[in-house]
Amino acid sequence: MKKLKKINYAACWPYLAVVLFAAYLAYRQMRTGNIIIGSDTIFHFNRFYETEEQIRNGNLSWFMTLYGFNQSGRVINALYGPAFAYLNGLLLLAVRTWYRYQIITSFLVFAVGGMGMYRAVHRFKVRGSIAVLVTIIYMTIGWLPRWQSGSNFTGIGAALMPYGILVACDMFYDKEKPIHWIKLTILMTVALEVHLLTALMYMAFLVPAWLYAIIKRENKRGILLNTLKAVLLTIFLTVNTLLPLYWMSKTNNLAPTATMRMLENAVHLKHTTVAFHPFRILTHNLRASLTFWLAYTFIAQVIYAIWTREESKANVVVSLYGGFWLFLASRLVEWDRITNHLPDLARFIQFPSRFVCIAYPLLIVGMGLSFEHILHHKQKWVQIAAYASLGLLTFAAADCLVITLTSNAWAGYQNNVGRSRNTKFGEETQKTSSRKKKGKKKKKAMEDYGVYHPVKLDDRRKQALVDTNAATHAHDLQAFLDMTKKAIPDYLPVYKWDPEPDVPSHLYTYKWKQYYTMENSKITAAYRESVMNHNRNVKVKAVKHGLKLTWKAKKGKHKQQLPVITYKQSKLTVNGRVLTKYKRNRVGAPTVPEKTKGTNTAYLEFQTPFWIKLAIAVSLLGQFAAVVWGLLWRGVFSRREKKRRHSNNEKDFNYRALLQ
Repeated sequence: MKKLKKINYAACWPYLAVVLFAAYLAYRQMRTGNIIIGSDTIFHFNRFYETEEQIRNGNLSWFMTLYGFNQSGRVINALYGPAFAYLNGLLLLAVRTWYRYQIITSFLVFAVGGMGMYRAVHRFKVRGSIAVLVTIIYMTIGWLPRWQSGSNFTGIGAALMPYGILVACDMFYDKEKPIHWIKLTILMTVALEVHLLTALMYMAFLVPAWLYAIIKRENKRGILLNTLKAVLLTIFLTVNTLLPLYWMSKTNNLAPTATMRMLENAVHLKHTTVAFHPFRILTHNLRASLTFWLAYTFIAQVIYAIWTREESKANVVVSLYGGFWLFLASRLVEWDRITNHLPDLARFIQFPSRFVCIAYPLLIVGMGLSFEHILHHKQKWVQIAAYASLGLLTFAAADCLVITLTSNAWAGYQNNVGRSRNTKFGEETQKTSSRKKKGKKKKKAMEDYGVYHPVKLDDRRKQALVDTNAATHAHDLQAFLDMTKKAIPDYLPVYKWDPEPDVPSHLYTYKWKQYYTMENSKITAAYRESVMNHNRNVKVKAVKHGLKLTWKAKKGKHKQQLPVITYKQSKLTVNGRVLTKYKRNRVGAPTVPEKTKGTNTAYLEFQTPFWIKLAIAVSLLGQFAAVVWGLLWRGVFSRREKKRRHSNNEKDFNYRALLQ
């Protein structure tokens, strides 16, 4: 009872409110009994199924996939947040179904993002009630809800972004120690282990705060030293991600990321009322969508911050900086014209709307500061009006998300996924050939990729989606992945490129952008043909640190294409003989000689140098040691803090006794 009395309930209730709202959003999906199959669901579920099966079978493979991605042997997790992928694999192993996994992770992402946002707003001395309301707004807009509705990893990046504001606050306000190198190390390490693009956004976000600290503070040597400590320790702890990415990129010609239409993926305004959908009274503020009412709110916020600039400089800084990033994320920027001159941006950034991961947290902090300033008004009616308007904004934001979320959950998929030509469900996954019938005109590669020509969502496809969703309740995790297919070219090796464009200089960059789009489409088509739609006579089985392939030779054939991907580091053994030279298609699927009679056997392994293994092992041990040290240090620090407070209380008591 004494311990319960010591709990500061006033400090706990905001976190409880955030957690309850996160639970409510997860509950809205639970009511439907469905998962939401989003644009990235199949990709990330394959990644986590791979790590779950490796852990369950005790067959660890850092580079080569043995269970996921059609058991193709391609390299994915080593280049995309490997440690975080294994954590998700552990969680998946514990919960045992895809449905439970999506519900639990959706709750966790909402809770982590919400608590981080509340801490960031409260760090600026905004009262708890206001901080909670603006935090709920943040939890319902931008990319944060996209983890639940689309399995987009940028949603996890949005959940982590508010913690960057806490580090930036130290750079601005801590005069003695602007750079808390341990906090900065933790922030960047987690970002790099989860999502590389999130780490890059952190860097872009923190640079102005760091420059402010280096210019304004006197202890420049200490700032540079602490920054160097954070950089070196972050590199050491993330070697397991950075080194494989560098090594694989240097030794293999990896497929470029998809070239996107930047302007189409920039933030655009949407009308609040959607008449053609009777259940969607309000449209949403997810990803690249921004309702007029929220846009007007952000504009009013920036204007109010400028108007009261003499009273709150912090509000001006965060609001203008947030407005700048929102401008970059919007269609006000001529992104298509820019990418015609800088085509690499269309492949690396892909979605300008990703910049709202920086813009929205800053603008939400600004909203909290503005409402806090208004509540200092002495007139009661002004305070009531402020709370009423903020409450209305919070309700509208939550209602927009809940309606959209519920609609997607009852359907079991996002609309763009249901109509995606590149995503197959049910019987569509059983096709063994993608060749066109005679007499039909062959489609262009980009059309085959499915970007511009969506499929018809007929009754058969709807039923396939229902059956696929039902498989997410089964303990057999592979059942769902067998019923879904999506050709994803990320990190595939490319062994064949079409001739580079030879065009006039004024069209050079535009043609290059078009060239990479076409190449990416052909890479995708080659992967689909050689791995996903490959004939079924080749059986693939995971063995210790590799894949075993068996098949029986057909009459008249003396060569066989295997449905696996080979890199420069791949070791392929066929019928007891190690092959050094063999034919590979565009993405490295090998064609090998076979016996004329009987069963053929092949083994595929990935050869990793000892120094790469050693560097990864040391990095992972460093992470483990850092976690253990952090827990021990926190425990020692807490005990010291309690002793200090107890000592101060005793001194205060003795002083009062003397006065009496």
